[in-house]
Amino acid sequence: MDSTTQYLTIIIFVLALVITIIVTQFVRRRRTLYVLREIPAFERLPGMIGEAIEQNRPVHVSLGSSGLGSTSTLVAVANAELFYQITRRAVIGTAAPIFTVSDTSALPLAQDTLRRAYASRSTISSAPYNSARWYPGSGHSMAFAAALTATLADDHVGANILGGSFGPELALVAEAAARRNQTIIATSDQLEGQAVARVMSDEVLIGEEVFTAGAYLGSSSTQIGSVVATDILRFLLILIILIPTIIALGNSFFDGSFGRIIQNALRTLSGGG
Repeated sequence: MDSTTQYLTIIIFVLALVITIIVTQFVRRRRTLYVLREIPAFERLPGMIGEAIEQNRPVHVSLGSSGLGSTSTLVAVANAELFYQITRRAVIGTAAPIFTVSDTSALPLAQDTLRRAYASRSTISSAPYNSARWYPGSGHSMAFAAALTATLADDHVGANILGGSFGPELALVAEAAARRNQTIIATSDQLEGQAVARVMSDEVLIGEEVFTAGAYLGSSSTQIGSVVATDILRFLLILIILIPTIIALGNSFFDGSFGRIIQNALRTLSGGG
């Protein structure tokens, strides 16, 4: 990494930190100051969970093949936060949420997510750790997908939220949910799984949207501030990309003199004569 790249990286990190801190303070004082952009999946989630509770049916969440200590660690942790926000709503019902994984390293994460959800409702003694289920399967296993389809039928699941690492096998689970009129929201860090989720799920989370669950479904000012900071940095990045593009187009129309015109204008505005 050259020095220029290092400096730019440091500037970006510092800028992100400063924006996050400033926005977080504003959010703590005035929560209506900034309205988060709409994400249909997060808007639909409370209704899905409410319907499952009313029908006395469990909410099913799954990490797929993502786990800890591998390249999918970040995806597993991010989706665990999403599932925590979901299960803490679902635990007020009588049917315990179901958390399925295929990577053994993700099983403690699933149990801890359930523990946190019940602890948030002061009912930690009722936490059903056996609702965190491990089904064998390596990678994008059809065996794991088959186990999930059996879970959907045997446990009379009310709603499905699948996030983590899924491949084409996600189609098998989505088709089983559709046959039983079960709602499903899905996302995947794999291109094939994301394509299936886009086509077959009721709503889909795309890209970094899964990392914003705490801001949309929780009440943390810090998480809301981080989402706002990300949106601001995204806007600034777009501007940085557009500026040289505009200059290049201007040069093509003004025989290469557009850049000099901009420089002279900036010099004049800065008092340089």
